[in-house]
Amino acid sequence: MTKSDHFRPSRRHFLTGTGALAAAAVAPSVTAGSASAAPAPAAPATEGTPDRVYRVDGLSGSAEIRVDGAGVPHIAAEEHYDAFFAQGFNAARDRLFQIDLWRKRGLGRLAASFGPAFVDQDAANRRFMYRGSMSEEWLAYGSDARRIAQSYAAGINAYIAAAEQDTSLLPWEFEFLDYRPENWEPEDVVRVRSHAIAGNLTSEVERAYFVRDFGFQYEDIRSPLAAGWQTALPEGLNLDLLPDDPEDLLLVYRLATAGVELREEDLEAVEFGSPTLRGHTVQRGEAASNAHSAPGQGTGDGAGTQSPFRRPAEGSNTWAVAPQHTATDGPLIASDPHRGQGVPSLRYIAHLSAPGMNVIGAGEPGLPGVSLGHNENIAFGLTIFDIDQEDLYVYETNPENPTEYRYQDRWEPMETEEVEIEVRGGDPVVVALKFTRHGPVIYEDEERNVAFAVRTAWSAPGTGAYFGSVEYMRAQNWDEFLAAMNRWGAPGENQQYADVEGNIGWKPGGKTPVRENWDGLLPVPGDGRYEWDGFYSMDKLPVNVNPDRGWLQTNNEMRLFDDFENGPQDEYVQRKIGFEALQTARATRTRELLAEVQDATVQSMNELWRDRLSVPARSIIAELGSIATDDQEVQQAIALLRDWDYQMSNDSAAAALFDVWTALHGAPGVGEGFLGQALVSAAVDDPQAAERIGVPHETLVPEMVANPEDWFTGDVVAKRDQAVVTSLRHAVDKLTEDQGDDPSQWRYGAYNQQELRHALSDLVDFRTRRQIDIGPEERFVVNNTIADEGASWRYIAEPGNWDQAIAMNNPGQSGDPESPYYGNLFTPWAAGETFPLHFSEDAVRENTELLIWLRPS
Repeated sequence: MTKSDHFRPSRRHFLTGTGALAAAAVAPSVTAGSASAAPAPAAPATEGTPDRVYRVDGLSGSAEIRVDGAGVPHIAAEEHYDAFFAQGFNAARDRLFQIDLWRKRGLGRLAASFGPAFVDQDAANRRFMYRGSMSEEWLAYGSDARRIAQSYAAGINAYIAAAEQDTSLLPWEFEFLDYRPENWEPEDVVRVRSHAIAGNLTSEVERAYFVRDFGFQYEDIRSPLAAGWQTALPEGLNLDLLPDDPEDLLLVYRLATAGVELREEDLEAVEFGSPTLRGHTVQRGEAASNAHSAPGQGTGDGAGTQSPFRRPAEGSNTWAVAPQHTATDGPLIASDPHRGQGVPSLRYIAHLSAPGMNVIGAGEPGLPGVSLGHNENIAFGLTIFDIDQEDLYVYETNPENPTEYRYQDRWEPMETEEVEIEVRGGDPVVVALKFTRHGPVIYEDEERNVAFAVRTAWSAPGTGAYFGSVEYMRAQNWDEFLAAMNRWGAPGENQQYADVEGNIGWKPGGKTPVRENWDGLLPVPGDGRYEWDGFYSMDKLPVNVNPDRGWLQTNNEMRLFDDFENGPQDEYVQRKIGFEALQTARATRTRELLAEVQDATVQSMNELWRDRLSVPARSIIAELGSIATDDQEVQQAIALLRDWDYQMSNDSAAAALFDVWTALHGAPGVGEGFLGQALVSAAVDDPQAAERIGVPHETLVPEMVANPEDWFTGDVVAKRDQAVVTSLRHAVDKLTEDQGDDPSQWRYGAYNQQELRHALSDLVDFRTRRQIDIGPEERFVVNNTIADEGASWRYIAEPGNWDQAIAMNNPGQSGDPESPYYGNLFTPWAAGETFPLHFSEDAVRENTELLIWLRPS
């Protein structure tokens, strides 16, 4: 059987009164695991000739998968947990290479498949994966969490078994890299921890190095804190103990949280194969040129290697509108969490229907359930909520025995575990993993008698990233949803809610450390003076249900500290939940638009979603009227900006100029932001500090232009004006070099493009590369899209009228280039479009393009 058979669209022939045996006569059949000689059980009530029938071990009854035109699988099972089995099977069918790579990365098993270059990354991940009690882990999510993971893993394994019997089912990457996927254990689903968005270890380290070298003088420019909070050096912290190079300190942590980079020089142990892809034999090729790569592109495992400092900028948005502001009898909800874009997609959409469950939405392909979407009664969407769930501890080690560290008045031994890392093409490597009472040791300096370890909330039971959604996705009302969110571990989330009864709600969740005597913004001594006193109970985080204004929103801003929400703000400040979420522009614009909403519909919410007005541009350009210059080209640039409507349209010359000038919307290729660099140079007297800062925090650029008296000394207006003029000169020069000297021909779309590159792109020949990479293509700016960040899922729904829901993934549901669902969503995603999210049984059947049956062996 060929891959084209595997993805062949349904012929839409309908059979009545036929069971699995009859279907098997007209469709290819694969037995996964041991086959049964008994007659196959009857099929569930279904119409249509299946394109594929799999007989598998592990199913209690029959299940079917109907794939619609967008590539969304609609899974129906006769038994509740069989739906998770079928979801795992189907995730492997569409994304086996991706999820196998994720598992290997998270469990520290890359070197076994790819060779010795990955031993360090394996060791790093083994330090950070979950190491606690599995019974406590499962109970933290709910009573049936293990059974769900067991079913999901069994489904993945069933597909792997099928692929062992029919190698045409195996993704091409396995033959090319000459290795095979590994079976999953239920624990693998939750033991992987280091892919969570947790924060704030890297910002702690960056702040520590900056304060060591320059003090706190310029911290309000480099990294301002929410609520006007001012941090201080923890008592006993000696910043001179930091290693000279922060890269050395962060190396282990960075390896544990990085994606997988498969580079030619690291794969000497691999004996490359020659699979066939679309009739072409894949060959090894020269590495792609630098010109082929767009800035910030992620790898094919959905998470590229990040800078040692700074988390990726977030651009997520979600809101809910109450019935009094809609044109229908019910509320509306919208959600578009932003993450780095890659191929395959980070997200995977699935519909699970079984006794006791009918839910559809997006999750991650290596996890059961969905974390965004709806069931028959409630809808839910999320953005990241800033909870500081990480701390760096600094230890004095014993000069006589460096595996001991001072804790209170004694030397305490580190826990040391020797692990054997399997290595392809070589002998196993034994690595000593060291742990303090706080967490894994990431750096040691025996000459200075110092060690550093990381404490994370995500090492506690119940903090497997997003796995907790298997509980709330089955909630039927607000009380059940709130109860599930009260058990949420990681990452920190704003959850937006709407239901068929007309309710809307907002609930942030996540394990929040109790730090009585420090704020978590700098490293602390690990001698016992700075200990977490457990975690706050979830009722210490706010909640808002059915507000009088009739709508709720979150846009990654710190909702606890502004004047927008009612509540005891100082109470939340003193709990020191987190101080580093300062993005306000998207929240400002969303609130403006929602405040005007009347008679809202799914379509009008989609238009709100597509709003492209730049709030920073509106603020900055308002200050340009008084700025004078003899430079005619800069005068023309100012005039171009002042005549602009602040819309970040791809055809706009002013939008191109603004983003090249400020980089506040961060399209690939616009640079770092000439205006921010000029403002820092004018405000910071120390040239070395100015160079280290580079550009101010994004929220400060409009502030520094609008209120120069708060940031400059001397003739503050003249300094501000000079920074504006000189930076605009640089922006004009760059645009002239990039797009010519005629401003009427400048286009923002020349920068605002998306290209997605497969993890193996640099390893294959040009023809294969063209089949596996997607783009580049100009993309639609949805509020704030930065570099490779973009909406990983777009969704708008009216609870109760579920077939009117719309959604979008990028670039497609499948990870197989031979599938019609590999890149079919990329162009509509880039254009800001959506597709119908079919939910009712009739809608699913009417839009089925591929029908797969799963039958017990």
